[in-house]
Amino acid sequence: MGVWLLASPLRHLPSHLWLRATRLTARVVSTSASASSVPGDDAAAGDEKHVKRYPLVARGAGVQCRIKARDLHEIRTDVPRSMGGGDEAPQPVELLLSALVGCEQATAAYVARHMKPRFKLKAVHFSVIGERDDRGATSLPITDPPPTGARLTRVSGEAVVYVRGPERETDARVEELARLVQSRYVRP
Repeated sequence: MGVWLLASPLRHLPSHLWLRATRLTARVVSTSASASSVPGDDAAAGDEKHVKRYPLVARGAGVQCRIKARDLHEIRTDVPRSMGGGDEAPQPVELLLSALVGCEQATAAYVARHMKPRFKLKAVHFSVIGERDDRGATSLPITDPPPTGARLTRVSGEAVVYVRGPERETDARVEELARLVQSRYVRP
């Protein structure tokens, strides 16, 4: 069985967004279908030409927000009616988890293409649950410090790896894929 750590992509976010993650296991299913702000991270230090930036423009009203990425894509957030929203879009934390899964998928596809021999990746299906102590965001009175931080405390789930063609990838190869994906995010 392969193991994927979810904490890594969020390692470069401000500390209040960091995760303490659990592991995702990757199972093989064969088919016949034909920038750094973390102290101590030296990957981009002094090497500006390799730093990639992701600018966003956002406008919020009430609990809703509209975000524009690359002047091409609009992303919306809202909260459930029980929290004063209209429940017209995903909650910000749901988009955070979605971004995490999207990063894992894109990186898995990139790594699979460059493995020797090439990994026959068809798809990865993720099932992810993020947890947080809601008191960090919603405790009252608002002037008192919250009893805990407003951050995810655990992310768990499963990543099921589907391969192309009738030949099966070995568990060792799935573990290698997971290790290589993880190595792109996690620093020892």
